[in-house]
Amino acid sequence: MVARLFRLRLALLGSAFRGSFGRGLGTTVWFLLLAAGAVGLALAPTLVTDDPAERAVIDTLVGSAVLLAVFLVPFFENRRNLEPKQFASFPAGPGAIGFALLVTSIITWPFFLLVIWLVSLSVFRPEWGEPSWVAPVILGLTALFALASTRVMSGLSKLLVGPFYAGALRTVGLLLVVAFLPVAVFAGATAFGADGGSAMADASGVLALTPFGAPFAALAAAAGGDLDAVLPGLAILGGAVLFLIAIWIPIAWVSNQRIDRPIQRGIARNGLGWFERFSSRPSQVIAARQLTYWARDPRYRVALFAIPIAPIIMLVAFWIAGADLSALALVPLPVILLLLGWSQHNDVAMDSTAIWEHVASGTKGRADRAGRLAPVLMIGIPLALIGSSITVTVLGDWRVLPAIVGMNIAVLLVACGISSVFSVMMPYPATRPGDSPFVQPQWTGSGSGLAQTLSMLLTLVFAAPAVWFAVTAIVDIEFVENIWALLFGIGYGLLILGLGILIGGRIFDRSGPELIGVTQVFD
Repeated sequence: MVARLFRLRLALLGSAFRGSFGRGLGTTVWFLLLAAGAVGLALAPTLVTDDPAERAVIDTLVGSAVLLAVFLVPFFENRRNLEPKQFASFPAGPGAIGFALLVTSIITWPFFLLVIWLVSLSVFRPEWGEPSWVAPVILGLTALFALASTRVMSGLSKLLVGPFYAGALRTVGLLLVVAFLPVAVFAGATAFGADGGSAMADASGVLALTPFGAPFAALAAAAGGDLDAVLPGLAILGGAVLFLIAIWIPIAWVSNQRIDRPIQRGIARNGLGWFERFSSRPSQVIAARQLTYWARDPRYRVALFAIPIAPIIMLVAFWIAGADLSALALVPLPVILLLLGWSQHNDVAMDSTAIWEHVASGTKGRADRAGRLAPVLMIGIPLALIGSSITVTVLGDWRVLPAIVGMNIAVLLVACGISSVFSVMMPYPATRPGDSPFVQPQWTGSGSGLAQTLSMLLTLVFAAPAVWFAVTAIVDIEFVENIWALLFGIGYGLLILGLGILIGGRIFDRSGPELIGVTQVFD
């Protein structure tokens, strides 16, 4: 089985060069650039500092980041990974298939890049040469850990998620990458700050207790002559490798025995845009449709362009009044997130042509409410995280980051929850699909003014507790209070969002025919 998979792996590697001369040349250049990046990553710490102790801290942090990426990325993106299920028809047991897949994973492009990085580390760190056995053993175990973690996380992803939700999982992974940017900014600002050295040393000390940082901390200890500190690192790394290999065989066995629901023949799976990235469940189909609307419908784009204008006007007014500019840094992002969530308070009227489909098909109201919030949440949550890091940069104190993140996420979620109720409780005329976004239909009687006023007032009232806790933590800077403000803001926001979806869904279920009648009047 191992020999067959080796031949298959070699054929897969060679397929990247077949087809045309241009394709082969592009593959070669792309791999050489990635290899140069791996070598540069290994060389960079030696260019930053000549102090072995500082270089050891940087190696632990960078190495931990690389191994953590190797561990997590296959869970979200594994389309090119072979899986045990593909070899279920072979005359071999699950154990043999799992072992063959694990061993032959060394014939892959990512593993080649990892080996280049590890070899470059050993070349650019001559202090790792004594004692001579430490570096080969630890680096070899590190490569084996990366190999096993890739197989385990990819196998778990395919078992837990399956092909129907793979697109949604990749979308979540992309959002997490965007959301991680504030953490990267925070780490960089802390590292180059006044207390950056101590913060980096503390972080490397914590990472040394994990399989991601243990190998590099053990190599640094061996280079310093402390052989007693090498054994704990070897034990952590070796235990992690054994654990991953031990659970990989059961994963391979379950994957071979499990039968997925067959995909119906004749159903298009490609070229569907956002619908490829979401499953066929009602809420996720509605989410895909809403994302398509936001990408193509000028009515939504005009609303997005108009949202940042309000905080700019507010800042100019406060600046003319003589307000403190550093304190004003807290204003723009919550206002933008408030307006972004509040913009959904009349979404039923904006999407009136699809309401009859939901009512006629018996779609649950909570599925309609949850699906319509997908564009706002996919834009708002990364915006809240990235904007919070910019806010604390302007403030000049990174200790208040948890409180600001909690406040901004709470404002967004509360606004979405209130909008979920008002969009079915008090819809009013909106621009019809295909018309100019600046044309407003006429409507007699109360409508837009009352709905807008009440929805905005309730959003402000329900967002006040989270804002109060956050402002208290920002004024009186304490670690516990900031963490409490973060947890309270997220928890409180999720509570209001969940209640808004449930209440709005209940109203939708009860008044579906009336919503059809009202929205058809608007059309």
